[in-house]
Amino acid sequence: EVVELMPGSISKMNDLGPKVCVGAGTGLGECYLTRSSLAPGLGYECYPSEGGHVDFVPRDDLGVELWKHLREKFDGANRVSVERVVSGRGLANVYEFLAGRFPERVDKEIHDEFLGAGDQQGRVVGVNASKGGSLTELAARIMIASYGSEVGNAALKWIPTGGLYVTGGLTPKNIEMIKGPDSPFMKAYLDKGRLRPLLDTVPLFAVMTEDIGLRGARVCAEREYNAM
Repeated sequence: EVVELMPGSISKMNDLGPKVCVGAGTGLGECYLTRSSLAPGLGYECYPSEGGHVDFVPRDDLGVELWKHLREKFDGANRVSVERVVSGRGLANVYEFLAGRFPERVDKEIHDEFLGAGDQQGRVVGVNASKGGSLTELAARIMIASYGSEVGNAALKWIPTGGLYVTGGLTPKNIEMIKGPDSPFMKAYLDKGRLRPLLDTVPLFAVMTEDIGLRGARVCAEREYNAM
């Protein structure tokens, strides 16, 4: 149910190391898990975070323009949340910016569908992302590169030697842009300057199932039931 994104990830896993999940879907969620070295038999305990709302950091000149567009759109005086880019809604935000920036490249049929899609605008972009040279493809590549960059940030912040899991509904749907050393995701993930070698120590996986939240809820319910 997972795909290794860094070669040899399974063999690198530390049974006592922290684990981290970063998942893009409707929004961008991040959590981490730890295991006590004194009582490893108790397993991992999961802790929530609001990591999806850290600052979005542009990676090139077009990204700077995107940042300015989103800052104005969402009335942010000095910042834009990374979730505004890395999520289903974020994908729609990126396409909307590109359509305004490059009107000569807009596909009218797709754009009309986008405008009438309501809260499903991200889906319209994603479904059409395979069209080479299109704004929908460019939007997906920008979103996926930003995804990879944020996952790389999580790797540096937590050093999850127990495994770093890329989850969420957008992961299996965009796996071809995520896996492989030349993918937009992996290029951005590994682009960490002096700390690049540290990422070789982090097992990295793409989770190919979309019901992780339901599985987690089941585990919590089972724990509470057993504690009664």
